[in-house]
Amino acid sequence: MEVKRRKSKKVLITFLIIIGVIILLGAGIYICDYVVKEINGEEKYLEFKLNGEEEITLNYKDKYSDKGAKASYKDKDLTNNIEISNDLNLKKIGIYYYKYSIKYKKLNKELQRKITIVDKEKPKISLIGNKEITITLKDKYKEMGAKATDNYDGNLTKKIKIDNSKVNTNKTGTYKVTYTVKDSSNNETSIKRTIKVIEKPKKVVSTIKSSAGIPVLNYHFFYENKKEGCNEDLCIRMDRFRHQLDYLKSNGYKTLTMQEFVDWMYGKIEVPKKSVLITIDDGAHGTSKINGNHLIPTLEKYKMHATLFLITGWWDIKNYQSSYLDVESHTNNLHLEDNCGHRSKVNCVSYNDLLADLKKSLKVVKSNLSFCFPFYDYTENSIKAVKEAGFKVAFIGGNRKATRNDDKYKIPRYPIHDSTTMAQFKAMIN
Repeated sequence: MEVKRRKSKKVLITFLIIIGVIILLGAGIYICDYVVKEINGEEKYLEFKLNGEEEITLNYKDKYSDKGAKASYKDKDLTNNIEISNDLNLKKIGIYYYKYSIKYKKLNKELQRKITIVDKEKPKISLIGNKEITITLKDKYKEMGAKATDNYDGNLTKKIKIDNSKVNTNKTGTYKVTYTVKDSSNNETSIKRTIKVIEKPKKVVSTIKSSAGIPVLNYHFFYENKKEGCNEDLCIRMDRFRHQLDYLKSNGYKTLTMQEFVDWMYGKIEVPKKSVLITIDDGAHGTSKINGNHLIPTLEKYKMHATLFLITGWWDIKNYQSSYLDVESHTNNLHLEDNCGHRSKVNCVSYNDLLADLKKSLKVVKSNLSFCFPFYDYTENSIKAVKEAGFKVAFIGGNRKATRNDDKYKIPRYPIHDSTTMAQFKAMIN
C-alpha cells in the first residue's frame, strides 16, 4: 500500500514538473517576444507623412519654402527627429528632390518630394533699325537683324531665325520679314518688320541747293516741370519742345533720319527744301523709358524722326528703342571733362584708347553713320580716330546750317536751350 502511494506521489510530482516547465517555457517565449517587439518597435505604429504635395512644379527664379514632414510613434511626436536633405537649385531648370528620413528604435523610413523647375517665360526680341523700311524698286535689301534676350538663357541673338525670303525688290509691294527665336525650354517669340518696295520717286522739285543748308537742331534733356529736378538751361520743358514740333509739322517740314542726312551730305539723294535734322545728346533726363520717357512718346505721337547720340557705356540701348529714333555713338565712356588743355577726355587719352572706345560704342549702336564729339570739342587727331573707326560723318556745335560744302567731320548744329525763344527757333529753321 505504501509502495503504491509513493509511486502515485512520484507521478504527480513528475506531472507537476512537466506542467511547470511548459508554463515557464510559454512565459519565456512571451517575454522574449515582448522584449524583441519593444526593442525593434512595430512598423505599423511609426507614422511618417509629407506636409503638402508629393510633387511640385516651380517657375524659374520662384521662391520655395518647404513644408517638411511629420512623424510619430504611437503617441510620441518624432517630427524633430526627421533628417532632411535636398539638391534643390532654384537658379537652374531641372528635377530635384527633398529627402526625409526617420530612425526610431530599429525602424527606418524614408520619404521624398519631387520638385521640378521650369521656364515658361518667352524670350524678348527687338528689331535693329526701324520697324518699317521703305526701299525703291530694284534696290538691294539690306538685312539689319534683331536682338534677343531670355530670362534664363541670356543673349539669344545668334539663335534668331530670320525669314526674309518673301521680300522681292523687283516688284512693288509690302512684304514681311519674320524674326523668330526659341529658348532652351522651347518658348518661342516672333516679331515682324514691314518692307515697302516702291517706285523710284520723281525728283523733288523744291530741293535744297548744294550751297544751301539743313538746320541740325541739338537738344539734350527734357522735363515736364521743375519737380523732375532738371535745373540746367540745356533742359527744355516739354511744352516748349511740343510747340517747336507743332511749328515744324504745321509748316510742312520733313524730319530726316540719319541715313537720309548722310546720303544727302554725300550727294546720293536730294531732300525737300523744308528739311531738318533733330539730334539729342547723351541719353539722360527724359530721353528714355527709364529716366522720364518724354522724348520717345512725343516723337511717336508727332510721327517725327530724331537721332540720339548715346553714351553707350552709361545707359542701356534697349531703353531707347523706337522706329522714330535712330541711335548713334557719343563715345562709350569718354564723355568726361579733362584738364589736358582740352575740355573733352576724347582729346586727352591716347590714340589707341580713343579708337578702342569708339569701336566699343560701335558694337552697341551697330551703326557707323555718325558720331558726335562730346562738348563739341575735337582735334585733328581725334577726327582721324573717328574716321579710322569707320564713321561717315561727325557733329560739333556751330550755330549755323549744315551744307554739303562743310567738312563731313565738323558738321555744325544749333544748340537748343530752355531759354531759346520761338523767334530764335524760327530764325534757325528759316
